[in-house]
Amino acid sequence: MNRAIKLLLVVAVAFAAFTRATCGRTKPQGVVPVLRMTITDHVFYHNMGITFDGSHYFTINGGNEEQSTLNEYDARGRFVGTSSVGLDGRAIFWHADDEELYVKAYGASLYTADPESEESEAELEGVFTENNSSIGFSPDGQRMYELSGGGVTVYELLTGDELESFELSAVSADDNRGYDKSIAASDKYLFVWGESDDTVAVYDLSGSYVTRFELPEPGFGYSLSWANGMLWVAKDADGFDEGADGTWYGYRLKGLD
Repeated sequence: MNRAIKLLLVVAVAFAAFTRATCGRTKPQGVVPVLRMTITDHVFYHNMGITFDGSHYFTINGGNEEQSTLNEYDARGRFVGTSSVGLDGRAIFWHADDEELYVKAYGASLYTADPESEESEAELEGVFTENNSSIGFSPDGQRMYELSGGGVTVYELLTGDELESFELSAVSADDNRGYDKSIAASDKYLFVWGESDDTVAVYDLSGSYVTRFELPEPGFGYSLSWANGMLWVAKDADGFDEGADGTWYGYRLKGLD
């Protein structure tokens, strides 16, 4: 092998090593939200949160605790029943180990809600920073994530103890209808609104930016949720005292492992 070819090989190897060192982990090339199902959700005021207990979906509304609506649907999205639990909801979560529905309502407290008895009870009082935050729950029921002003505070779900906090690099600055206070969590990622109501930014569980993608339809700020392996957003009912239909859209995120 002559000297010129050897020199070219050395340069190629050095360039490859430099590229690996500076680029770090390969990020997803693109995320495609694939619509898997919709649920028509009749509520008073606003569609706020959705969760799944393994066989049924539950939704919570918000805007007025006197007209509290907790709706139940089967796995195909067919209506089962409705109840009132007296909560001005912001987010809802089914805890499989406890077999309890948890609701983050307007204010700083976390509640359990029973659709059969139509009763609710405060479990953690004064734990959250933002009255209007729509928190994210880790699917394993261990953690809660609260977004406020670009910062995320992580709490232990059962005790309310603060575990850590970190800043996100780019979060929607729009405080209209919860776009800057809503966060959803999967087992690997955190989801927040980006620069518009049809853009979602993705971070890992430590707050490092991963990617962003556009939704086929815009969503209501508070509604950003994770349930049954899907990211959910709602077209808001905005029903006030008369009530109206909102629509939940459940997306599988192709390209995001």
